[in-house]
Amino acid sequence: MTGIVAMKGCRTCCAVVAALALAVAACSGDDELDRQGATDPVGTVDPPAMSPAISTPTAPSPSTTAATVTTSVDTTTTTTTTTTTTTTTTTTVAPTTTTEGQTSTTAPTVAETEVELGRSAEGRPITAIRRGTPGGTTVLVIGVIHGDEDAGTAIVEALRKLPVPAGIELWLVPSMNPDGQAAGTRQNANGVDLNRNFPTNWGPLGQPGDWQYAGIGPVSEPETKAMIALSEQVRPDLTLWYHQDLFRINPSTGVDGEIRRRYADLTGLPILEVSGGTYTGTASQWSRTIAAEGGIGFTVELGKRLSADGARQHAEAVLAVSGEL
Repeated sequence: MTGIVAMKGCRTCCAVVAALALAVAACSGDDELDRQGATDPVGTVDPPAMSPAISTPTAPSPSTTAATVTTSVDTTTTTTTTTTTTTTTTTTVAPTTTTEGQTSTTAPTVAETEVELGRSAEGRPITAIRRGTPGGTTVLVIGVIHGDEDAGTAIVEALRKLPVPAGIELWLVPSMNPDGQAAGTRQNANGVDLNRNFPTNWGPLGQPGDWQYAGIGPVSEPETKAMIALSEQVRPDLTLWYHQDLFRINPSTGVDGEIRRRYADLTGLPILEVSGGTYTGTASQWSRTIAAEGGIGFTVELGKRLSADGARQHAEAVLAVSGEL
């Protein structure tokens, strides 16, 4: 399996785009939430559409590179070809003055890279944006997994604009379900609930047309494959999945529980147990099995609406808890 990005431990400031690999992991865990009615008191905003192409760090002057890679999917015995385009730019954060009168920056030279991870069932691109310090604490943020729960895209947009503290590497996925987002449906274009299609604790849940239909098998969907390939390459220390609209975070224990409580305190979300669904093959369960040692993955349930100020508040909470890992 080849990497789409430089692996941790010997990363440099140069973004590397390589072949995507597909793998299946299996473990157990459970913290996913069902959709019910709750209201975020912060306000309302129309979530932005998926992000336009942006850039990455390789040279002081802008440049554009493109690469074509071929990926074989063993589970379906089919071969697919993906064209990956990377655009690069470099931005330097303005210096600030410390209390000792010395000059420092919020982060070293900050660069962005947008990478196409794969294509949806209907052929829409699934992209990831990389920002921050290569090799730092790696944080993966997924704005949309259910197409009709897309307020998380506003948080991703806010994270693209805020300065990234030194030592943090962000991977931002505006939407892993662009087909469902375009149609306003929970499922992807194949009618599969992508949050029941991950390999950890997968089960043959529902039938086509059911709201929790898990697909014909684990990792049957191209969107799931794309997210697994990315996660296996970057091995995030923290993975956040945004949903609506229960307005809460499920409780946990240990360091995981501490980070959840800290995020909840920063955003005003309550820590509450939820039920109402069958939580097999969920994304957050799987993300904890692929995370770096001691890694954390959990769902953030937003309310029905999210204001621009609320999106920024969540983005700042992401950066705050990332710095505490």
